Amino acid sequence: MFTRRNFLKSATISVIGMSLSDHVLAHESISNLPGFPSENDPNYWEMIRKMFPMPEDEAYLNTGTLGAQPNFVLESVINHMRQHAVNIARCDWKDGGINLLSGYFPYTGLREKVGKLINAGYKEVALTQNATMGMNFISNGLDLKEGDEVIMTNQEHAGGRCGWELMSKRKKLILKQVPIPTPANDPNQIIDLFKEAISPKTRVIAIPHIISGFGVILPVKEICEMAKRNDIFTVIDGAQAIGHIPIDVKEINCEVYFSSPHKWLLAPAGNGILYIKNENVDEVWTTLASGQWDNHEDNGFRFTQRGTGNPALLAGLEAAIDFFNKIGPKRVTDRIKYLGDYLRDGLKKIGKVEIKSSTHPKMCSGMTTFNISGLTGQIIQDEMWERGKLQPRSVGDENGIRLSTHIYNSIKEIDMALEIVNDLANKA
Repeated sequence: MFTRRNFLKSATISVIGMSLSDHVLAHESISNLPGFPSENDPNYWEMIRKMFPMPEDEAYLNTGTLGAQPNFVLESVINHMRQHAVNIARCDWKDGGINLLSGYFPYTGLREKVGKLINAGYKEVALTQNATMGMNFISNGLDLKEGDEVIMTNQEHAGGRCGWELMSKRKKLILKQVPIPTPANDPNQIIDLFKEAISPKTRVIAIPHIISGFGVILPVKEICEMAKRNDIFTVIDGAQAIGHIPIDVKEINCEVYFSSPHKWLLAPAGNGILYIKNENVDEVWTTLASGQWDNHEDNGFRFTQRGTGNPALLAGLEAAIDFFNKIGPKRVTDRIKYLGDYLRDGLKKIGKVEIKSSTHPKMCSGMTTFNISGLTGQIIQDEMWERGKLQPRSVGDENGIRLSTHIYNSIKEIDMALEIVNDLANKA
């Protein structure tokens, strides 16, 4: 006789059935993943590259827009969706069952994993759809009034900027932009610019951890320290940071940090992370309300609950975190920095090349934006693909092109890019 209990004990599927209110995300254990190289393997990064489904003769250099998913993450998402479709009739809604949808449940285990990545408690972490959603939760949720001032930079991504613009139009907030130099190579200069911008009306500083266009790492810890002395609420846009550089929200000491793990953490698109410091979370209203909208015992759940979504995407997020941790966070971030430095060192030797990104050791990242005198970014992008199957991203006529270097990129690919740039510069 079929019963839910017998099904949960005997089903030979990758999805684990539990109460609908529990966090249940299933994928093959990363510890058993075949083909994972030893840390001492001299071909370690070549073996890691083979764990991605991209053709080996193609180089993806646009992680700043969207990360390439490893097979482990991709298969976790696909298997999750397939097994749920197969077993949908076996879900007993009145008594729990397979987690067929997301958006209603606390996902405590996953939030704990996210918390460990950024040094936060799980109740301070919400799972959103992307960084833009996190930013809008804050810009709409804070009780700001006419005349209150919000300080940003002049290099904000729309996902970190437009929520504040909307509230400025709606509530007559004052928006002030701090001009970030291009290139930015002096962290103290940045700190001084923010110090000069603060006024008695300043209530919020909302800035990126890493500037999207140029890959500049801002001195957010020092800016947050200055904000604390002036009783200013700090909101950090970490869309480009998680999986890219080490993040410690307690050390940064910001009130809010939001991010998009579909970039450098290599999770599927449709995932976002929102951290709100426990001491400040009650200052933020829930502006996307569902059944837990007033749950102040677990505020992370309050902002996680957003209506029906696809739980396979959360399975992919968990798989991406496991993949990141299996390699080792420091190993990943060090490799990204090494490849970025290698690219910039090569570009410095080529005439007619202007590096728009920072070259300061504490401010440069895995994203490097540059131009070649006399050429547009689109021309450079097209030439890189035609000559070497390299796919970076054009960022406009003036700023040129942005290359993002991640663990699936190699020195050989960067050398090829430098060779193409050198040839284009000589002919420009």
